[in-house]
Amino acid sequence: MRVSAFCPGHVSCIFEPSVTFNPLSTGSRGMGIRLSLGSTATVEERDDDMVNIFIDGSSSSAHITRMTVNMIAPGRGFDIWIENDLPMSQGFGTSASGALASGIAVASLVGVSRTKAFEAAHMAEVKGGGGMGDVSAIVAGLDVPVRTRAGFPPRGLVENADMKFPTLTLAVLGPKMVTEGILGDNITVNRIRDSGHSTLNSFLEDPSRDMFFRMSNRFSSEIGLESPSVRKAIMRLNADGYNAGMCMLGNSIFTDAPIEKVRSLLGRGNVRAFSCSSSGREIKVTQRV
Repeated sequence: MRVSAFCPGHVSCIFEPSVTFNPLSTGSRGMGIRLSLGSTATVEERDDDMVNIFIDGSSSSAHITRMTVNMIAPGRGFDIWIENDLPMSQGFGTSASGALASGIAVASLVGVSRTKAFEAAHMAEVKGGGGMGDVSAIVAGLDVPVRTRAGFPPRGLVENADMKFPTLTLAVLGPKMVTEGILGDNITVNRIRDSGHSTLNSFLEDPSRDMFFRMSNRFSSEIGLESPSVRKAIMRLNADGYNAGMCMLGNSIFTDAPIEKVRSLLGRGNVRAFSCSSSGREIKVTQRV
């Protein structure tokens, strides 16, 4: 039997990492946008203990997805095909969405609960050096989730910012940014933690759409990870009356400008753009064959 499942992606706009001895309590405070685009995983069980993973047509080690599957169904083998709507390592939460889609497909095959699959994906992200809060944010099922307490619920807490982005464009402006390398540098992490704490608290005092973008811009500027192309793109869109911010962590931006406007302002040859929206779409099995 083959089972397919879809999981939305997630753009983190502010994050404040928090590490404990318990991976379920480890994660981040922060805020972001849950996306209508994401990952679809198709899973078929094998008659041995091999786990073979293919991402967008190519064989991959996919260590976070592999860890997730091994926690859900230890000692069992699967062939897993993941198709991403968005590029990897550009701040769109693809490691989390791929792991979650694969996890619930495997859980459906072997009779394990969705909760166990979600917890496994969170722990794999934490242990494998992926996003520190994408899984919690995605599982919450909110258009704009705000992680007010780090960790996977109920240890963590995710609240509703009560806003939506019916028009959203994601634009990739440069090479991949490897999350594991950035979060492995103590000086950078301390700078991220300090700015994340301050900017999130400022947003929570005035949880408006304007403050969402203002604090996102302040955070990306303070942590020093904006590339020149990201800074230039944000300024150009702002000058034309649109809001924009950096996707964490990628050489990419999110904006409320329509896709054709983004291509016009930034240059078609300089940008890969994707049209989507914020989404509360459920993480769910989509097909059983």
